This record gives sequence, structure tokens and C-alpha cells, in this order.
Amino acid sequence: MEFKIQSEVLEVQSVTPVQKVDWGVSMVQAPQMWSMTKGDGIKVAVFDTGVDFNHPDLIGNWVKGVNFTTSDINDVMDRQGHGSHCAGVIAGTDNDFGIVGVAPNAKLYGVKVLGDNGSGSINAIVKGIDWAIAEKIDIISMSLGTSADPGPALHDAIKRARAAGIVIVAATGNENTSCGWPAAYPEVIAVGAVDQSFGRANFSNFGEAVDVAAPGVDILSTYPGNRYAKLSGTSMATPMVAGVVALVQTFCRNMGVAATPDKIVQMITERSVDMGTAGDDDMFGNGLVNVYRMIKGNNDGLR
Repeated sequence: MEFKIQSEVLEVQSVTPVQKVDWGVSMVQAPQMWSMTKGDGIKVAVFDTGVDFNHPDLIGNWVKGVNFTTSDINDVMDRQGHGSHCAGVIAGTDNDFGIVGVAPNAKLYGVKVLGDNGSGSINAIVKGIDWAIAEKIDIISMSLGTSADPGPALHDAIKRARAAGIVIVAATGNENTSCGWPAAYPEVIAVGAVDQSFGRANFSNFGEAVDVAAPGVDILSTYPGNRYAKLSGTSMATPMVAGVVALVQTFCRNMGVAATPDKIVQMITERSVDMGTAGDDDMFGNGLVNVYRMIKGNNDGLR
């Protein structure tokens, strides 16, 4: 069984832009909270095609990586582009150029579980999860998926990670059909995509398993070779949520509150911006993720 990336490349830019805050980062209200939290101290593992750790917008937050797709465990370089794009959405550095991630001070760990062709195996992902547990990772971001239940080996690994206190977010998929795996597992926060008009992206998978939605259309982020690119997919929505979780976790730690996976899920459930049918629905889950509401709550602050 193969797991594949969940996105489409729209545009690649070779010229470094003057620093931009992507519309999606603005929509989740990350910039409004940067005076209070930038994700400091949070370790985020990007399960993907690797990361271009030399990219000038990523190198400042890069810590280390591992490769489970070939025999060279140290070869974490991203040659496909997808993993670097997701890493930038999470933690692109706040400097004078390029883009800014949702949590611009979070620490990036690259877990290469998808090969240079964009696909990978159950075995690679299981090994990656156990590596993340050993590294005491805080958040696992998986912009990958498959349409059939992969079976107990992966689910057991997901359960181990959750028990170890890791928040796991994954893409629902881009086939405009029912939510794929691993997003469909109850221990995983399943992320669908919305567009600039607050509508469900026409490709975004749906169903009872969907937990939350985030911006995932025409997202500008980092790309290998010091470039930038616009991509669309639930792959882009997923690191948006991972970045929001990083911001919330730093804030919680500073307040002396334990930001456990259960606590994070509770906050997403109670404090997302309701969309579509009132309450939890199959298209948007609990609604659009919003870091301002997650931290500020319903005018009562963190509780």
C-alpha cells in the first residue's frame, strides 16, 4: 500500500519576494497572536518528502532529520518540493524576505517517509513515528494519505505517539470523496481545506472523520533551491493546523497549562469558527481553525 502527497503545484517563483504573509496564515489569525506566541520551543516533525534545510527561510528553525525511504538514513534533502513547502507553512522564519510560517519560531524536524517520487510505505511511516516518539516531538504533521485502511501496524504506531503526548495532524485527501488514512483514525486531527472565500475547497475530502478545516488553496511557501511556490491541497491546510497547535502549545506552557493532545482536541472542537451546517459537520468538521479563538476562547481566555 502506498501513501502519497496531497497537493497540486500551481506556480514556482525563482525570485525571492519581499516578505509576505500568506492569506492563509492571516485567515487563521496567526499574526494577531505573534506578540504573545511564535511557537518557541515546540518540536514539529514534518512527515513528507524531506526538507530543503538549506533554504534561507527554513535554516534558522531546522534542527535535524531522518530518512526511512532508502538505506541512507541521513539523506533528508527534499528533491520533490512538497515537504519543504509544508515546512515553510509551519515555521518559515520571520525575516525580511520570503514568507512567514504560522509558528515562525517553532523547531523543524524532517522525517522523510515519502520518496522523491512522492510516495511511501506503511513501514517507513511507522519507523518515522517511533523516531518521533524517541525524539520527544510535540507535533507530527502528515500531509500524506491513502484511500484504504492501512491496517493495525500504522494504527498501533499512531496510538503510541498519542500516548506519548504527541499531537498528530493529517490531511483528509484531495479526491472530493471520503476522508483517507491516517487522517481517519480517531487519534489524528483530520484536516480539510478551505479557499479564500471561506468555502470548502472543491477537492477536499469529507465525512464524519473530518475534525477541522484550514486554508489550503493557492498557498505561498518555501520550495527547494531557495525558491517559493504556490500549492493547493489538504497538504497545505494540514501544516496550517500544525502551526496553530504550536502557537497554542507555547502559550499554554508559558501559562503553566498542559497542552496535551486531549486538551488541543478539546480546544479545536470548542473554539473553531463554525462553518457550513451548525455544529460538527462532514464538510468542515468543527469549523475553521483559529488561533486567536483557541487562545482567547469565548471571551474568557484560556481555561
